[in-house]
Amino acid sequence: MARSRARQRPKQLSKTSLLGQKGIALIEQIVLDMGCRWNASGPLEVGIDGEIELFDAQGNALSKFLLVQSKAHEGPFLREHEHGFEYPCEARDVEYWLKFETPVLLVVSRPATREAYWICIQRYYREAKNRRTRVVRFDKARNRLAKNSLVDLLGDSSSAEPGVPLGPVPHEERLISNLLPITALPRFIFVAETSHRHRPPIWEAHRAKGGRGGNRFILKNKRVISFEDLEDGAWPAVCDVGTIEKFDTPEWSESIDPERSKQFAELLEATVRDKLYPTARYWKQLDAFVWSAPAPLDTQGVHYSNLKRMSRISAFTKYEKEYDGESRVIYRHMAFRSRFRRLEGTWFLEITPTYAFTRDGRELHRFHSQALAGIKRWEGNRAVLSEVLFWADRLQRSGGLFEPPGAAVLFGDLKEIKVPYGILDSLWRKSDPASEALEASPPQTDWLFDHVR
Repeated sequence: MARSRARQRPKQLSKTSLLGQKGIALIEQIVLDMGCRWNASGPLEVGIDGEIELFDAQGNALSKFLLVQSKAHEGPFLREHEHGFEYPCEARDVEYWLKFETPVLLVVSRPATREAYWICIQRYYREAKNRRTRVVRFDKARNRLAKNSLVDLLGDSSSAEPGVPLGPVPHEERLISNLLPITALPRFIFVAETSHRHRPPIWEAHRAKGGRGGNRFILKNKRVISFEDLEDGAWPAVCDVGTIEKFDTPEWSESIDPERSKQFAELLEATVRDKLYPTARYWKQLDAFVWSAPAPLDTQGVHYSNLKRMSRISAFTKYEKEYDGESRVIYRHMAFRSRFRRLEGTWFLEITPTYAFTRDGRELHRFHSQALAGIKRWEGNRAVLSEVLFWADRLQRSGGLFEPPGAAVLFGDLKEIKVPYGILDSLWRKSDPASEALEASPPQTDWLFDHVR
């Protein structure tokens, strides 16, 4: 009697395998939508399903990679609620993932609803509170994997925000500092005794001789210290000619004596006052140089040399708004605080931009501090850079007719530093609304009056 053939089961596609592949397919689609490249591991993977190569918004390779472990689900996640859920990991998986030097993303997805969420394993388990558990907690808002997730994936790895510790992007960055170097100094410094303790009588003596009576000197202990020859012009009328001493400038500029170095910095500060006068004047109450109010008091745009071209900036701005039938006015002046520093044998002027808010172009507005704090929060890096470039341009100009030959303090270009790593503008601009302010344009009138009412 013939033996009956054993009944064979047809080949089947495992629901688990199908679900897993759907999860990987969802990840691949999202990665492609991000403008990045997905490379699947293949059938012999043991804990890593694929690799993401990162590209910026222009399609430039960043030479950065992420490893991905996919976990797909059909129904609700563990302890799922409106804002998050949990995912339990096996101890051997966590141990395996943490051995990688390349960041590993755990991506938990629900293909049926096109949802995917990510956590960087190395970063998650860097926190002590998470090392004691194998349960990973996902925040649905912060950890969503979507088309616009590239900025989050490249977030600051030192913060508590999402991000992957990728290290700096290999992108050469040109950093422009606020340090303006002195490239030329007068050959001599003159010192003489005087009976005067204050500047006004010295200015009057110069004007009586037909001079301008500038600020290219300082007074210390009844002594005049100046780059100008004290035997010329009106100086013999205000100082004792018999006490005049003449020094080579390096005796002061390169001195290691703290007091002499301090006096030299004050003399440089005096030349800045003279160089900027009358378009900008030193205001003692702000310890800053403030752009002078024009006549009439109306918004004044000033041209200056930017990095690539001539630009225009609002050096003095008038704001006006009606409140209950009454017109209110406030004026914004560009300004900067200065400090001279000697670094590696070179003297630099440190430019720190700021503003003065006045009620009439001369007196500070009673809400100056509030308005200043508000605009500092509003401004972006580009606006501050424009202000530094503006003041540098004004200081790089010669002193004109009133600057004696050979007695000039000349400034060069702002100190620049090139670094091999930097922030890609195409990435961070997506998450920084203020980055669109490319020039130092003033805030809207409504915004300003909200701070000074």
